[in-house]
Amino acid sequence: MKLPEAFITKYTRLLGDSAPAFFASFDEPVYSGFRLNPLREQPTDLPLTDPVPYTHWGYYGKVSGRSLPHQSGAVYSQEPSAMFVGEVAQPQPGERVLDLCASPGGKSTHLSSFLQNQGLLVSNEIMPKRAKVLAENLERFGVANALILNETPEKIAKTFPVFFDKVLVDAPCSGEGMFRKDPDA
Repeated sequence: MKLPEAFITKYTRLLGDSAPAFFASFDEPVYSGFRLNPLREQPTDLPLTDPVPYTHWGYYGKVSGRSLPHQSGAVYSQEPSAMFVGEVAQPQPGERVLDLCASPGGKSTHLSSFLQNQGLLVSNEIMPKRAKVLAENLERFGVANALILNETPEKIAKTFPVFFDKVLVDAPCSGEGMFRKDPDA
């Protein structure tokens, strides 16, 4: 894959001797994935033969966003690498969790699977349009213990000082992760 020179320069500086292996990874196959929703009845018509080894509910494969399992909230399409974040956070039922940069909702829905509709999940998205998508995805997933905000981190910190058991920040990115999905990006 032909990567932009500025990208190569940046990551060569950041990664040093590990940079060649990182650049080579862009030529590796791209894997799609989805997670089952433990809050919903499990679909019987999905191929559940290739689990993502480091997740509770993740599988390799594709699920159409127009399919019944997706539309009913029984599954959520999410890249396997993105599933790692929820697994590391792994909140316990009853905890208070903040997902600061939550849209479109993949990580929030994953956190909700661990919370089992107990405790509090505060899912924030600073962009109003994206906050609506977040709300739709959490509703479709059946999350009953979520508070959806459209606020700045500063205002949340002021309103909820020393409140959360866990805070997840998957900060908005540059879009460089799209290179593998779409080489023209």
